[in-house]
Amino acid sequence: MELDTNFRKVFCFGNSEEKKAVIPVDCSIILPDYFPDVMKILRYKAKTVKNPVVSEGGKETVSGNVNIEVSYISEDGELCSCSQLQPFGHSFECGGKAAAAEAEIFVGEIGCKAVNKRRIDLHGSIEAVLKIIQAEEKQILASASGAGAVCKNESIETVFITGEFLKNFTVEEKGELGYGKPPFGRIIRSSAFGEVTECHVIQDKIVTKGEVRVKVLWVPEENEENSEKGPFLSEFVFPVSRMVDADGILQSDICDARYDADFPEISPSDDGQNLNVRVKIGIFARVYRKAKTDFVSDMFSADFESKVERAKISVINEAVPVSVGEKIFEKFELPETAEEVIDIWMEPKVPEIGQEGKILLNADLCMFAKDSDGSPVYFEKEISREIVSSAAGKEIAFYNLCAGIREEEFSFGNDGKAEISSSVLIDGTAFCSLSTEAVTACSVDPDKKAAEKPAMVLFFGEKGENLWEIAKKYKVSEERIMKENNLSDEILPEKTMIVIA
Repeated sequence: MELDTNFRKVFCFGNSEEKKAVIPVDCSIILPDYFPDVMKILRYKAKTVKNPVVSEGGKETVSGNVNIEVSYISEDGELCSCSQLQPFGHSFECGGKAAAAEAEIFVGEIGCKAVNKRRIDLHGSIEAVLKIIQAEEKQILASASGAGAVCKNESIETVFITGEFLKNFTVEEKGELGYGKPPFGRIIRSSAFGEVTECHVIQDKIVTKGEVRVKVLWVPEENEENSEKGPFLSEFVFPVSRMVDADGILQSDICDARYDADFPEISPSDDGQNLNVRVKIGIFARVYRKAKTDFVSDMFSADFESKVERAKISVINEAVPVSVGEKIFEKFELPETAEEVIDIWMEPKVPEIGQEGKILLNADLCMFAKDSDGSPVYFEKEISREIVSSAAGKEIAFYNLCAGIREEEFSFGNDGKAEISSSVLIDGTAFCSLSTEAVTACSVDPDKKAAEKPAMVLFFGEKGENLWEIAKKYKVSEERIMKENNLSDEILPEKTMIVIA
Protein backbone atom coordinates (compact mmCIF):
# COMPACT_ATOMS: atom_id res chain seq x y z
CA MET A 1 0.00 0.00 0.00
CA GLU A 2 1.29 3.42 -0.91
CA LEU A 3 0.64 6.90 0.43
CA ASP A 4 -1.79 9.12 -1.44
CA THR A 5 -0.13 12.54 -1.20
CA ASN A 6 -0.93 16.05 -2.43
CA PHE A 7 1.71 18.77 -2.56
CA ARG A 8 1.38 22.50 -3.06
CA LYS A 9 3.84 25.25 -3.84
CA VAL A 10 4.33 28.11 -1.44
CA PHE A 11 6.28 31.34 -1.97
CA CYS A 12 8.94 31.44 0.77
CA PHE A 13 11.07 34.40 1.74
CA GLY A 14 14.74 33.85 2.43
CA ASN A 15 17.58 35.99 3.69
CA SER A 16 17.95 39.66 2.96
CA GLU A 17 20.97 41.00 1.14
CA GLU A 18 22.39 44.50 0.88
CA LYS A 19 24.14 45.97 -2.13
CA LYS A 20 25.80 49.38 -2.10
CA ALA A 21 26.93 51.81 -4.76
CA VAL A 22 28.56 55.24 -4.56
CA ILE A 23 27.13 57.69 -7.09
CA PRO A 24 29.14 60.87 -7.81
CA VAL A 25 27.46 64.27 -7.67
CA ASP A 26 29.19 66.98 -9.69
CA CYS A 27 27.39 70.09 -10.87
CA SER A 28 27.50 73.87 -10.95
CA ILE A 29 24.94 76.52 -10.09
CA ILE A 30 24.98 79.53 -12.38
CA LEU A 31 22.95 82.26 -10.69
CA PRO A 32 20.09 83.72 -12.75
CA ASP A 33 20.32 87.41 -13.59
CA TYR A 34 17.80 88.43 -10.92
CA PHE A 35 19.81 86.73 -8.11
CA PRO A 36 22.22 88.89 -6.06
CA ASP A 37 25.96 88.17 -6.22
CA VAL A 38 27.54 85.71 -3.79
CA MET A 39 29.69 87.15 -1.03
CA LYS A 40 29.73 84.22 1.48
CA ILE A 41 28.25 80.73 1.45
CA LEU A 42 26.29 80.16 4.65
CA ARG A 43 24.80 76.69 4.30
CA TYR A 44 24.60 73.95 1.72
CA LYS A 45 22.70 70.72 1.99
CA ALA A 46 21.83 67.86 -0.31
CA LYS A 47 18.38 66.30 -0.15
CA THR A 48 17.24 63.30 -2.13
CA VAL A 49 13.92 62.06 -3.43
CA LYS A 50 14.07 58.47 -4.69
CA ASN A 51 11.81 56.67 -7.07
CA PRO A 52 10.54 53.15 -6.33
CA VAL A 53 13.00 50.40 -7.22
CA VAL A 54 12.38 49.08 -10.74
CA SER A 55 12.93 45.35 -11.41
CA GLU A 56 13.69 44.36 -14.99
CA GLY A 57 15.90 41.79 -16.67
CA GLY A 58 17.55 40.54 -13.49
CA LYS A 59 18.45 44.09 -12.47
CA GLU A 60 17.17 46.36 -9.73
CA THR A 61 17.41 50.05 -10.67
CA VAL A 62 17.53 52.79 -8.06
CA SER A 63 16.91 56.32 -9.30
CA GLY A 64 15.69 59.73 -8.22
CA ASN A 65 16.77 63.33 -7.84
CA VAL A 66 19.26 64.99 -5.57
CA ASN A 67 18.69 68.66 -4.85
CA ILE A 68 21.56 70.70 -3.43
CA GLU A 69 20.34 73.83 -1.75
CA VAL A 70 22.83 76.62 -1.11
CA SER A 71 22.10 79.53 1.23
CA TYR A 72 24.46 82.48 0.91
CA ILE A 73 24.94 86.09 1.92
CA SER A 74 24.89 88.63 -0.86
CA GLU A 75 27.14 91.67 -1.14
CA ASP A 76 24.30 93.70 0.39
CA GLY A 77 24.13 91.36 3.40
CA GLU A 78 20.92 89.67 2.26
CA LEU A 79 20.11 86.02 2.97
CA CYS A 80 19.60 84.30 -0.37
CA SER A 81 19.02 80.76 -1.55
CA CYS A 82 19.58 78.87 -4.77
CA SER A 83 19.53 75.20 -5.70
CA GLN A 84 20.52 72.68 -8.32
CA LEU A 85 18.48 69.58 -9.16
CA GLN A 86 20.35 66.60 -10.56
CA PRO A 87 18.97 63.16 -11.44
CA PHE A 88 20.80 60.02 -10.36
CA GLY A 89 20.49 56.33 -11.08
CA HIS A 90 22.25 53.01 -10.64
CA SER A 91 21.41 49.44 -11.67
CA PHE A 92 22.34 46.48 -9.48
CA GLU A 93 22.80 42.98 -10.91
CA CYS A 94 20.56 40.65 -8.88
CA GLY A 95 20.01 37.64 -11.12
CA GLY A 96 16.24 37.87 -10.85
CA LYS A 97 16.13 36.45 -7.30
CA ALA A 98 14.59 39.49 -5.66
CA ALA A 99 11.03 39.03 -4.40
CA ALA A 100 10.99 42.55 -3.01
CA ALA A 101 13.48 45.39 -2.98
CA GLU A 102 13.71 48.68 -1.15
CA ALA A 103 16.41 51.34 -1.38
CA GLU A 104 17.80 54.03 0.88
CA ILE A 105 19.88 56.98 -0.26
CA PHE A 106 22.52 58.47 2.03
CA VAL A 107 24.25 61.76 1.34
CA GLY A 108 28.02 61.65 1.61
CA GLU A 109 30.43 64.54 1.81
CA ILE A 110 29.45 67.41 -0.46
CA GLY A 111 31.96 70.13 -1.23
CA CYS A 112 30.74 73.62 -2.13
CA LYS A 113 32.81 76.48 -3.47
CA ALA A 114 31.98 79.86 -4.96
CA VAL A 115 34.18 80.01 -8.07
CA ASN A 116 33.14 83.61 -8.65
CA LYS A 117 30.22 85.87 -7.71
CA ARG A 118 27.88 84.15 -10.16
CA ARG A 119 28.94 80.50 -10.08
CA ILE A 120 28.96 77.86 -7.33
CA ASP A 121 30.63 74.46 -7.90
CA LEU A 122 29.39 71.37 -6.06
CA HIS A 123 31.29 68.07 -5.79
CA GLY A 124 30.55 65.00 -3.71
CA SER A 125 28.66 61.74 -3.69
CA ILE A 126 25.60 59.91 -2.49
CA GLU A 127 25.40 56.24 -1.52
CA ALA A 128 22.59 53.99 -2.72
CA VAL A 129 21.88 51.01 -0.46
CA LEU A 130 19.63 48.35 -1.98
CA LYS A 131 18.02 45.82 0.36
CA ILE A 132 16.91 42.70 -1.48
CA ILE A 133 14.53 40.14 -0.03
CA GLN A 134 15.21 36.82 -1.73
CA ALA A 135 12.45 34.29 -2.31
CA GLU A 136 11.84 30.94 -3.92
CA GLU A 137 8.96 28.54 -4.44
CA LYS A 138 9.04 25.48 -2.19
CA GLN A 139 6.95 22.33 -2.44
CA ILE A 140 5.26 21.32 0.81
CA LEU A 141 2.85 18.53 1.73
CA ALA A 142 -0.80 19.58 1.73
CA SER A 143 -2.33 16.21 2.65
CA ALA A 144 -1.56 12.48 2.92
CA SER A 145 -3.87 9.51 3.26
CA GLY A 146 -3.78 5.71 3.04
CA ALA A 147 -1.14 3.35 4.43
CA GLY A 148 -2.18 4.31 7.97
CA ALA A 149 -1.06 7.92 7.48
CA VAL A 150 -1.65 10.26 10.42
CA CYS A 151 -1.00 13.96 9.73
CA LYS A 152 -0.60 17.02 11.85
CA ASN A 153 -2.53 19.54 9.77
CA GLU A 154 -1.94 23.26 10.21
CA SER A 155 -2.74 26.46 8.35
CA ILE A 156 -1.16 29.89 8.14
CA GLU A 157 -2.27 33.24 6.79
CA THR A 158 -0.05 34.41 3.95
CA VAL A 159 0.29 37.63 1.99
CA PHE A 160 1.31 37.56 -1.67
CA ILE A 161 2.55 40.69 -3.42
CA THR A 162 0.61 40.70 -6.68
CA GLY A 163 2.11 43.82 -8.22
CA GLU A 164 3.97 47.10 -7.82
CA PHE A 165 2.84 50.10 -9.84
CA LEU A 166 4.25 53.56 -10.53
CA LYS A 167 2.75 56.67 -12.07
CA ASN A 168 4.24 60.14 -12.39
CA PHE A 169 2.27 63.34 -12.68
CA THR A 170 2.71 67.05 -12.01
CA VAL A 171 0.70 69.33 -9.77
CA GLU A 172 0.53 72.91 -11.09
CA GLU A 173 -1.34 75.37 -8.89
CA LYS A 174 -1.44 79.02 -7.99
CA GLY A 175 -0.74 79.93 -4.37
CA GLU A 176 -2.16 83.15 -2.99
CA LEU A 177 0.21 85.08 -0.73
CA GLY A 178 -2.73 86.64 1.06
CA TYR A 179 -4.36 90.03 1.40
CA GLY A 180 -2.07 92.79 2.57
CA LYS A 181 1.17 90.93 1.84
CA PRO A 182 3.84 92.90 -0.05
CA PRO A 183 4.94 91.77 -3.52
CA PHE A 184 7.05 88.62 -3.61
CA GLY A 185 10.79 89.11 -3.88
CA ARG A 186 12.90 85.95 -3.51
CA ILE A 187 12.84 82.51 -1.85
CA ILE A 188 14.92 81.69 1.20
CA ARG A 189 13.84 78.06 1.41
CA SER A 190 11.02 75.80 0.18
CA SER A 191 9.82 72.23 0.60
CA ALA A 192 7.05 69.88 -0.53
CA PHE A 193 5.50 66.79 1.06
CA GLY A 194 2.85 64.46 -0.33
CA GLU A 195 0.41 62.42 1.76
CA VAL A 196 -2.01 59.70 0.66
CA THR A 197 -5.16 59.86 2.78
CA GLU A 198 -7.20 57.24 0.90
CA CYS A 199 -6.27 54.25 -1.24
CA HIS A 200 -8.48 51.46 -2.53
CA VAL A 201 -8.71 48.99 -5.41
CA ILE A 202 -11.27 48.62 -8.16
CA GLN A 203 -10.97 46.18 -11.05
CA ASP A 204 -7.60 46.81 -12.75
CA LYS A 205 -7.30 50.24 -11.09
CA ILE A 206 -5.89 51.77 -7.91
CA VAL A 207 -7.62 54.90 -6.68
CA THR A 208 -5.64 57.35 -4.53
CA LYS A 209 -6.60 60.60 -2.84
CA GLY A 210 -4.50 62.90 -0.73
CA GLU A 211 -2.75 66.24 -0.66
CA VAL A 212 0.53 67.99 -1.32
CA ARG A 213 1.85 70.51 1.21
CA VAL A 214 4.21 73.21 -0.03
CA LYS A 215 6.05 75.63 2.26
CA VAL A 216 7.88 78.73 1.08
CA LEU A 217 9.93 81.10 3.22
CA TRP A 218 10.33 84.32 1.26
CA VAL A 219 11.20 88.00 1.50
CA PRO A 220 9.37 90.83 -0.27
CA GLU A 221 10.49 92.77 -3.25
CA GLU A 222 12.54 95.77 -2.23
CA ASN A 223 11.16 99.13 -3.36
CA GLU A 224 10.53 102.59 -1.97
CA GLU A 225 6.85 101.93 -1.27
CA ASN A 226 7.48 98.72 0.66
CA SER A 227 8.89 99.04 4.16
CA GLU A 228 8.33 95.41 5.19
CA LYS A 229 11.40 93.20 5.05
CA GLY A 230 9.95 89.86 6.15
CA PRO A 231 10.62 87.04 5.91
CA PHE A 232 7.17 85.50 5.46
CA LEU A 233 6.26 81.82 5.59
CA SER A 234 3.52 80.83 3.14
CA GLU A 235 1.99 77.36 3.27
CA PHE A 236 -0.20 75.84 0.58
CA VAL A 237 -2.21 72.62 0.63
CA PHE A 238 -3.27 71.26 -2.75
CA PRO A 239 -5.71 68.30 -3.01
CA VAL A 240 -4.61 65.38 -5.18
CA SER A 241 -6.67 62.58 -6.73
CA ARG A 242 -5.23 60.10 -9.20
CA MET A 243 -5.92 56.62 -10.55
CA VAL A 244 -3.15 54.15 -11.42
CA ASP A 245 -3.56 51.43 -14.05
CA ALA A 246 -2.99 48.01 -12.46
CA ASP A 247 -3.88 45.19 -14.84
CA GLY A 248 -4.65 41.87 -13.23
CA ILE A 249 -5.53 43.02 -9.72
CA LEU A 250 -8.86 42.18 -8.15
CA GLN A 251 -11.35 44.29 -6.26
CA SER A 252 -10.75 42.08 -3.21
CA ASP A 253 -7.01 42.86 -3.22
CA ILE A 254 -5.48 45.26 -0.72
CA CYS A 255 -3.16 48.11 -1.58
CA ASP A 256 -1.00 50.73 0.01
CA ALA A 257 0.34 53.79 -1.75
CA ARG A 258 2.48 56.84 -1.16
CA TYR A 259 3.14 60.14 -2.91
CA ASP A 260 6.80 61.00 -3.38
CA ALA A 261 6.90 64.77 -3.87
CA ASP A 262 9.94 66.15 -5.66
CA PHE A 263 11.43 69.55 -4.94
CA PRO A 264 8.99 72.35 -5.77
CA GLU A 265 9.50 74.77 -8.65
CA ILE A 266 8.23 78.19 -7.58
CA SER A 267 7.97 81.45 -9.51
CA PRO A 268 6.05 84.66 -8.79
CA SER A 269 3.17 85.90 -10.90
CA ASP A 270 3.73 89.04 -12.96
CA ASP A 271 2.32 91.29 -10.24
CA GLY A 272 4.17 89.48 -7.42
CA GLN A 273 0.92 88.85 -5.50
CA ASN A 274 0.76 85.10 -6.13
CA LEU A 275 3.10 82.17 -6.64
CA ASN A 276 3.08 79.66 -9.45
CA VAL A 277 3.80 76.29 -7.81
CA ARG A 278 4.85 73.22 -9.76
CA VAL A 279 5.57 69.90 -8.00
CA LYS A 280 6.38 66.58 -9.65
CA ILE A 281 4.72 63.67 -7.84
CA GLY A 282 5.40 59.96 -8.10
CA ILE A 283 2.69 57.53 -6.97
CA PHE A 284 4.08 54.21 -5.80
CA ALA A 285 1.46 51.56 -5.08
CA ARG A 286 1.97 47.99 -3.91
CA VAL A 287 -0.91 45.50 -4.17
CA TYR A 288 -1.10 42.30 -2.16
CA ARG A 289 -3.51 39.44 -1.69
CA LYS A 290 -4.32 37.49 1.45
CA ALA A 291 -4.69 33.70 1.41
CA LYS A 292 -4.93 30.79 3.79
CA THR A 293 -2.37 28.05 3.24
CA ASP A 294 -3.07 24.57 4.63
CA PHE A 295 -0.09 22.25 5.08
CA VAL A 296 1.21 19.23 6.99
CA SER A 297 3.79 20.05 9.64
CA ASP A 298 4.49 16.41 10.60
CA MET A 299 3.19 12.90 9.84
CA PHE A 300 3.70 9.22 10.57
CA SER A 301 2.14 5.90 9.60
CA ALA A 302 0.32 3.81 12.19
CA ASP A 303 0.77 0.66 9.99
CA PHE A 304 4.24 0.92 8.46
CA GLU A 305 7.62 2.40 9.10
CA SER A 306 7.71 5.86 7.59
CA LYS A 307 10.26 8.45 6.54
CA VAL A 308 9.57 12.18 6.74
CA GLU A 309 11.62 15.16 5.56
CA ARG A 310 10.82 18.61 6.97
CA ALA A 311 12.14 22.07 6.19
CA LYS A 312 11.80 25.52 7.65
CA ILE A 313 9.64 27.89 5.62
CA SER A 314 9.28 31.66 6.05
CA VAL A 315 6.27 33.45 4.62
CA ILE A 316 4.94 36.99 4.69
CA ASN A 317 1.86 36.66 6.86
CA GLU A 318 0.86 40.27 7.46
CA ALA A 319 1.10 43.70 5.84
CA VAL A 320 0.91 46.30 8.61
CA PRO A 321 -0.02 49.86 7.59
CA VAL A 322 2.19 52.36 9.40
CA SER A 323 0.70 55.82 9.78
CA VAL A 324 1.99 57.68 12.80
CA GLY A 325 1.37 61.33 13.55
CA GLU A 326 3.96 62.38 16.11
CA LYS A 327 4.18 65.75 17.81
CA ILE A 328 7.81 66.61 18.50
CA PHE A 329 8.75 69.39 20.91
CA GLU A 330 12.36 70.46 21.09
CA LYS A 331 14.26 73.36 22.61
CA PHE A 332 16.95 75.13 20.67
CA GLU A 333 19.42 77.03 22.80
CA LEU A 334 20.28 80.22 20.96
CA PRO A 335 23.99 80.70 20.33
CA GLU A 336 25.58 83.82 21.79
CA THR A 337 26.06 85.28 18.33
CA ALA A 338 22.33 85.00 17.48
CA GLU A 339 20.56 88.30 18.17
CA GLU A 340 17.45 87.77 16.04
CA VAL A 341 15.88 84.52 14.79
CA ILE A 342 14.78 84.48 11.15
CA ASP A 343 13.45 80.92 10.95
CA ILE A 344 13.61 77.56 12.74
CA TRP A 345 12.51 74.31 11.10
CA MET A 346 13.01 70.56 11.21
CA GLU A 347 14.20 68.32 8.39
CA PRO A 348 13.33 64.64 9.06
CA LYS A 349 15.46 61.91 7.54
CA VAL A 350 14.19 58.57 6.21
CA PRO A 351 12.74 56.62 9.17
CA GLU A 352 13.99 53.16 10.02
CA ILE A 353 12.42 50.26 11.89
CA GLY A 354 14.71 49.00 14.62
CA GLN A 355 14.48 46.27 17.19
CA GLU A 356 11.03 45.20 18.38
CA GLY A 357 9.46 47.06 15.45
CA LYS A 358 9.97 50.54 16.89
CA ILE A 359 10.47 53.42 14.47
CA LEU A 360 13.75 55.31 14.66
CA LEU A 361 13.49 58.89 13.43
CA ASN A 362 16.52 61.13 13.02
CA ALA A 363 16.12 64.78 12.06
CA ASP A 364 18.07 68.02 11.80
CA LEU A 365 16.90 71.13 13.62
CA CYS A 366 17.91 74.12 11.51
CA MET A 367 17.97 77.83 12.29
CA PHE A 368 18.63 81.01 10.37
CA ALA A 369 19.36 84.01 12.57
CA LYS A 370 21.08 87.39 12.53
CA ASP A 371 24.10 88.37 14.59
CA SER A 372 24.70 91.70 16.35
CA ASP A 373 25.77 93.27 13.05
CA GLY A 374 22.57 92.15 11.32
CA SER A 375 24.38 89.56 9.20
CA PRO A 376 22.67 86.17 8.60
CA VAL A 377 24.09 83.15 10.44
CA TYR A 378 23.13 79.47 10.41
CA PHE A 379 22.99 76.84 13.18
CA GLU A 380 22.06 73.17 13.19
CA LYS A 381 21.72 70.26 15.60
CA GLU A 382 20.65 66.63 15.22
CA ILE A 383 17.86 65.00 17.23
CA SER A 384 16.63 61.39 17.49
CA ARG A 385 13.33 59.89 18.52
CA GLU A 386 12.13 56.31 19.08
CA ILE A 387 8.43 55.99 18.23
CA VAL A 388 6.06 53.12 18.94
CA SER A 389 3.90 52.10 15.99
CA SER A 390 1.54 49.36 14.86
CA ALA A 391 4.61 47.35 13.79
CA ALA A 392 5.98 47.18 17.34
CA GLY A 393 6.73 43.67 18.58
CA LYS A 394 6.48 42.06 15.13
CA GLU A 395 9.09 40.25 13.05
CA ILE A 396 9.68 42.67 10.15
CA ALA A 397 10.85 41.22 6.83
CA PHE A 398 11.00 44.52 4.93
CA TYR A 399 9.35 47.93 4.97
CA ASN A 400 9.10 51.26 3.21
CA LEU A 401 8.61 54.45 5.20
CA CYS A 402 8.73 58.18 4.57
CA ALA A 403 8.45 61.19 6.86
CA GLY A 404 7.25 64.73 6.33
CA ILE A 405 6.19 67.81 8.26
CA ARG A 406 2.48 68.60 8.40
CA GLU A 407 2.58 71.67 10.64
CA GLU A 408 5.34 73.56 12.41
CA GLU A 409 5.84 76.63 14.54
CA PHE A 410 8.42 78.08 16.89
CA SER A 411 8.27 80.44 19.86
CA PHE A 412 10.46 81.56 22.75
CA GLY A 413 10.20 80.35 26.33
CA ASN A 414 10.81 82.23 29.52
CA ASP A 415 14.31 80.76 29.65
CA GLY A 416 15.19 82.51 26.39
CA LYS A 417 15.41 79.25 24.43
CA ALA A 418 13.61 78.73 21.15
CA GLU A 419 10.86 76.11 21.30
CA ILE A 420 9.91 74.30 18.11
CA SER A 421 6.77 72.21 17.73
CA SER A 422 6.67 69.94 14.68
CA SER A 423 3.83 67.67 13.64
CA VAL A 424 5.55 64.80 11.84
CA LEU A 425 3.78 62.21 9.71
CA ILE A 426 5.48 58.84 9.27
CA ASP A 427 3.78 56.79 6.61
CA GLY A 428 4.33 53.45 4.89
CA THR A 429 3.94 49.69 5.29
CA ALA A 430 5.80 47.01 7.23
CA PHE A 431 5.65 43.42 6.01
CA CYS A 432 5.85 40.83 8.78
CA SER A 433 7.23 37.31 8.44
CA LEU A 434 6.37 34.00 10.08
CA SER A 435 8.62 30.94 10.22
CA THR A 436 7.45 27.38 10.74
CA GLU A 437 8.31 23.81 9.70
CA ALA A 438 6.51 21.87 6.99
CA VAL A 439 6.81 18.39 5.50
CA THR A 440 8.54 18.49 2.12
CA ALA A 441 8.75 14.73 1.46
CA CYS A 442 7.35 11.52 3.00
CA SER A 443 7.15 7.81 2.27
CA VAL A 444 6.25 4.47 3.87
CA ASP A 445 7.94 1.07 3.55
CA PRO A 446 5.16 -1.49 2.89
CA ASP A 447 7.61 -4.32 3.65
CA LYS A 448 8.18 -3.06 7.19
CA LYS A 449 5.12 -3.05 9.37
CA ALA A 450 4.98 -0.93 12.47
CA ALA A 451 5.47 -2.69 15.79
CA GLU A 452 2.28 -4.08 17.30
CA LYS A 453 0.57 -1.76 19.71
CA PRO A 454 -0.61 -2.90 23.16
CA ALA A 455 -4.37 -2.94 23.69
CA MET A 456 -4.11 -0.21 26.30
CA VAL A 457 -1.39 2.08 27.66
CA LEU A 458 -1.51 4.23 30.78
CA PHE A 459 0.75 7.20 30.10
CA PHE A 460 1.69 9.67 32.83
CA GLY A 461 2.09 13.00 31.10
CA GLU A 462 3.90 16.04 32.44
CA LYS A 463 2.55 19.59 32.39
CA GLY A 464 3.31 21.27 29.06
CA GLU A 465 3.84 18.00 27.19
CA ASN A 466 2.64 17.93 23.56
CA LEU A 467 -0.06 15.38 22.66
CA TRP A 468 1.24 15.09 19.10
CA GLU A 469 4.59 13.74 20.31
CA ILE A 470 2.76 11.23 22.52
CA ALA A 471 0.49 10.20 19.62
CA LYS A 472 3.48 9.80 17.33
CA LYS A 473 5.26 7.59 19.87
CA TYR A 474 2.29 5.21 20.28
CA LYS A 475 1.14 5.37 16.62
CA VAL A 476 -2.36 6.70 17.26
CA SER A 477 -4.02 9.91 16.21
CA GLU A 478 -3.89 13.00 18.35
CA GLU A 479 -7.66 13.44 17.96
CA ARG A 480 -8.27 9.95 19.36
CA ILE A 481 -6.24 10.68 22.50
CA MET A 482 -8.05 13.97 23.03
CA LYS A 483 -11.48 12.37 22.61
CA GLU A 484 -10.80 9.38 24.88
CA ASN A 485 -9.37 11.59 27.63
CA ASN A 486 -11.78 14.50 27.27
CA LEU A 487 -8.96 16.95 26.47
CA SER A 488 -9.54 20.22 24.62
CA ASP A 489 -5.94 21.35 24.14
CA GLU A 490 -2.96 19.61 22.56
CA ILE A 491 -0.73 20.89 25.37
CA LEU A 492 -1.27 19.22 28.74
CA PRO A 493 -2.36 21.88 31.27
CA GLU A 494 -1.10 19.82 34.21
CA LYS A 495 0.50 16.55 35.21
CA THR A 496 -2.04 13.84 34.42
CA MET A 497 -2.60 10.22 33.44
CA ILE A 498 -3.65 9.53 29.85
CA VAL A 499 -5.35 6.39 28.55
CA ILE A 500 -4.11 5.35 25.10
CA ALA A 501 -6.15 2.55 23.51
